[in-house]
Amino acid sequence: MAGGKTVKNFMVSFADYPCINQNESLERAVNILCALAGEKGYRWLTALDDEGNISGFLTLRMVLESISNINSKPGKWLGFLGGACHGPSGGAGLEHIKNAPVKKYMRPLTQISVRETDSPVQAAEIIINCRISILPVRDKRNKIVGIVRPVDILPFINDLFNDAPVNPPPGTKEESFLGRLAWPTPGCSPVTA
Repeated sequence: MAGGKTVKNFMVSFADYPCINQNESLERAVNILCALAGEKGYRWLTALDDEGNISGFLTLRMVLESISNINSKPGKWLGFLGGACHGPSGGAGLEHIKNAPVKKYMRPLTQISVRETDSPVQAAEIIINCRISILPVRDKRNKIVGIVRPVDILPFINDLFNDAPVNPPPGTKEESFLGRLAWPTPGCSPVTA
């Protein structure tokens, strides 16, 4: 049942997700992502400052965008893969990007967050309204203890769907048959066993 659960029931613990120092190279970040993508399906890293605090997130999309920006010609990736990276700025551009610090390409941490005691509905609303896919989770001391993503609250949504009464379409055989089985009528409470 979906009721009574909090964000803490669905979040990924901060300790369980890969991190990288924001001053490490993008190449190092890609190596970590590559090693963990197949094993655990990770598509982003948490970036930390020198004190170990979260400073932002580096997603696979950000890595792809950094490479795409090397070549300013139309069809950026086609030009890149077709040898443009070996032209006057391509190879140097790739070298520059792979040696650049993660903080140059990461998305900085914002003040947007949710509490671990909040409802998954609140997390979903923030994710939708702020158009983000990684939402930090804070404990009662305001420390980030985890993250919640749309995929993490999918079991909550599934429970909502499973707990919701289902009314068959009007005029179907199921409607007449199920109607004899005390199917809930709009405005009435469902019969429970």
